[in-house]
Amino acid sequence: MEKIRNVADFTDHHIEKKRTLDESKQFSRIKIGICLLLYFTVIFLQVRFSSFSNIAGVVAQLQVMISVCLVVIAKEKGYRIGVAINLLASAFVGIIIVLGAGNLEAIPGIMVPLSTIIIISIISFYGKRVDSNLAEVAAQKKELSVLYDELANSEKEVLEQNQKLRELNRKMKQREVRLNYLAYTDVLTGLPNREMLVNKLDYLVEQSQEKQAPFAVVFIDLDSFKKINDYKGHHIGDLLLKSIADRIKKIVLQQDMLGRLGGDEFTLIIQRDLSEAEIFEYVEKIRMALLETFVVENMNLNISASFGIARYPRDGVTATELLNYSDIAMYKAKEFGKNRVQFINGQA
Repeated sequence: MEKIRNVADFTDHHIEKKRTLDESKQFSRIKIGICLLLYFTVIFLQVRFSSFSNIAGVVAQLQVMISVCLVVIAKEKGYRIGVAINLLASAFVGIIIVLGAGNLEAIPGIMVPLSTIIIISIISFYGKRVDSNLAEVAAQKKELSVLYDELANSEKEVLEQNQKLRELNRKMKQREVRLNYLAYTDVLTGLPNREMLVNKLDYLVEQSQEKQAPFAVVFIDLDSFKKINDYKGHHIGDLLLKSIADRIKKIVLQQDMLGRLGGDEFTLIIQRDLSEAEIFEYVEKIRMALLETFVVENMNLNISASFGIARYPRDGVTATELLNYSDIAMYKAKEFGKNRVQFINGQA
């Protein structure tokens, strides 16, 4: 439909342009005809009143003006007509002089047309130069217009490319955030993963060396979690891990960090200078909370956990040492019957 409309518009434009051109040509012919009629009328008057020098002079000026009008109106065609009629006028006057047995009073009738030819030749020559300059200017203008359109299109393309780059940059940033999240977050529980926990411990060790700020690491391991996976399936086991993480998070204070090392192992970093009694009370609260029944897909599940605790700087001065000693303390808790809190120094 759009194509048909474009074709129709082009046809209408072509017809309108052709009609305008035809009207212009017809109007030009009319003006040339009027100029010729006036010119020959002037020639007749010039011959008729040749004895009246004042009237003849005025008539001669009219002859020049009409010739100039022809050049201005019809350009090259008018120039050729003007030369032809002025030569014809000179020849006509020459015949009159010959027939008049050398009557020299009519000589101006020859000189005026010849002078007119020179005048219109000069006008035509400079008119052509002006037209040439105008055509050159029009061509330059058209070229500039084309260059402007190309520049506008290029600018549009650049803007579109910039928009695409901004969109790509936005997506890359989103992807970077997502990758960063995946690199430091446990996908199942949404908790910090081992990488994040180790980085946090390294940071705390570095800060504590300067500020002498003790902190504690709690290693948490679920008791007999393998049985749930074996008898209930890994899907139920994963759902239980998420529920356990959510329950512990409700107890852990905002300034501390709870993370998942992997499997059924969690780590709590207590970033405060607490006494062993305060740490024990804090961790015991978590242990007791885990003893409450979990409901997973309409199934009641019960589980317990063993806790091992190591303190900085008493039990270790690096992230690796603190994790190892808290792990050892956790295994001591399991040896003593599981479901208990154990410090690496033997206190419970």
